[in-house]
Amino acid sequence: MKALRILSLLLIASHQLSVSATFASARLIDAADFGLAELASGDDATPIFRRAVEACKQQNADGLIIPTGAWHLYPDYAFEENLAVANNNPGVKRVAFLLSGMKDFSLIGKDAHLVCHGQLIPISADEATALTLKGFSIDWANPFHFQGEVIALHPELNAFDLRVHEEVVYEVRGQRLIFREKPSPTPNTWKEWAPPTTERMAWEHNLQWNMWFDGNTKHPIPGEHQWALEPDPQVQEVAAGVIRIFDAVRLMPNVGWVLTVKGMVSPNRTSPAIRIARSKDLHIEDVTIHHAGGMGIIVQRTDGATLRNVNVTLPPDSGRLVTTTADATHFNGCRGDILLEDCTFENMLDDATNIHGCFVRIERLIGDKTLICRRIHSQQRGLIVMEAGDEVRFLTSGNLQPYADASVVSTRELNSDLFEVTLNQLPADGVREASALYNTTWQPKLTIRSCTVRNNRARTMLIATAGDVLIEDSTFEHSSMAGIQFEGDNGFWWESGPTRNVLIRRNLFRNNAGAVLRVAPQIDATRYPDALYHGGITFEQNKIETFHRLIVEGLAIDGLDFRSNTIEMTDFAPTPDTASPSFKIASGRNIMIQHNNFSDDPPLKVQVGHESPRPTLVGNRGVILEGR
Repeated sequence: MKALRILSLLLIASHQLSVSATFASARLIDAADFGLAELASGDDATPIFRRAVEACKQQNADGLIIPTGAWHLYPDYAFEENLAVANNNPGVKRVAFLLSGMKDFSLIGKDAHLVCHGQLIPISADEATALTLKGFSIDWANPFHFQGEVIALHPELNAFDLRVHEEVVYEVRGQRLIFREKPSPTPNTWKEWAPPTTERMAWEHNLQWNMWFDGNTKHPIPGEHQWALEPDPQVQEVAAGVIRIFDAVRLMPNVGWVLTVKGMVSPNRTSPAIRIARSKDLHIEDVTIHHAGGMGIIVQRTDGATLRNVNVTLPPDSGRLVTTTADATHFNGCRGDILLEDCTFENMLDDATNIHGCFVRIERLIGDKTLICRRIHSQQRGLIVMEAGDEVRFLTSGNLQPYADASVVSTRELNSDLFEVTLNQLPADGVREASALYNTTWQPKLTIRSCTVRNNRARTMLIATAGDVLIEDSTFEHSSMAGIQFEGDNGFWWESGPTRNVLIRRNLFRNNAGAVLRVAPQIDATRYPDALYHGGITFEQNKIETFHRLIVEGLAIDGLDFRSNTIEMTDFAPTPDTASPSFKIASGRNIMIQHNNFSDDPPLKVQVGHESPRPTLVGNRGVILEGR
């Protein structure tokens, strides 16, 4: 073993020397040569970085070096483009590092720290090939979320007091709390006509979308909906930095809990940290994202992406309890190999990752083989969902069941909502009413290895791809909803991609508030008991430490093997309900539950839907079929 480890270290050292030699021989441009040393602390470095990026394009450089230091990015002098940003708010965006069209290019930070101000995207690229991003961190000077700690309760007033976090800029307008990117010049700023362009890049929010964390442990509070605030509650400022909120909750929070708010329902995903679209061979390594007003990393219609040692983590000693206000990472309509390895994702207000494609609704048939299709969700606007040469599948929207395949001959964009697609053939029996299309060519293979996900709102991961999926040797703890979830719908998000071959092994699931494994396509299992969607899922050799007894729930499952897992109870929250089933299978087939170990009492019960075939139980300890 010692000899193998020495050999491994030698190979790593050799690789590092090779990489260093490659960079030494590359044509690199250093942003320091454009005047960074002349900036005072906090000055806008965006104009300098813009000139450096433009020089890289003009000189066909292999890379741009960002030197050590804290470099502030403002939207005033940034690039500007009208961008489709998958699962974020699309539109006109300011971009500090616009790397579109780059080939074999590296953005290399020397422990550089990028501090953003206002609504902008630090890094964006379209149609890049072999793009590498490494060696820097991203944060915002004023985060996009509100945060306040409960310091006093007033049950007689149905109110509680919050000490507002020092980074939050807020004001109370007519008993309504507003939090902002920066202070208002006047109390009636919203009435001023024709504000400067950069003023429109600022933002403000209210208390609409909120959840609670434990201020000591940084865990989300289980059962978040019990304490959710009513929209726009009455607020009074009782002292500088202290506000009192009235008639806002059904149950009083505890002193020491921390309220976090991402703001209004929409738009609240305006500023992802990194956006990559229509690219190939993306590599992101040794990058830390402390905050973003939306996703941390959004990758759309890209062929191959490697994220290694990418960390979405709280900034040290900041007192914050939120990193990104949406997913840490997100992959929409990609293909090739996606790898997430040695990454940490914590305290997001959404999932650690979400991998999926898009359903589009068929509006009508024009001509012999041409359809008009609509992107339904507002955060799909402008996305390229299919192009010539792609294979697509027809399905009925009500039950997500496929009924025909075809090849794309051509597409024509009508606007950001509608596009035409001409196919080589239509279904033999015609296009059914209430149908959708999705792309079966752009389905990535996914590997998640040695990653940690903790303390986030929602699930740890959402998976929807027909490519092979491997999730191993990782830790998933203290999410506010399910552990790993598979879904899909033709009703809200319109996210596509039924799974076919999934292996989840040797992971630790600890105190996730929902089911450890949840299969939840939006299908009415009572109305469509024979409909199948996700399948080919093997969940083996995992350790589950849970404060509740809900382990698996799902429907329309076409193959699940839950085997050789160890399940233990914890005392994280009050003793759970022991009467409810732990495995709730509404519909499906080919379901095995075998050789699992649960030593507590009473045993875990397996419940199946009335129309669903019974799963096979073999060699389990402490797991029984309900009614037996």
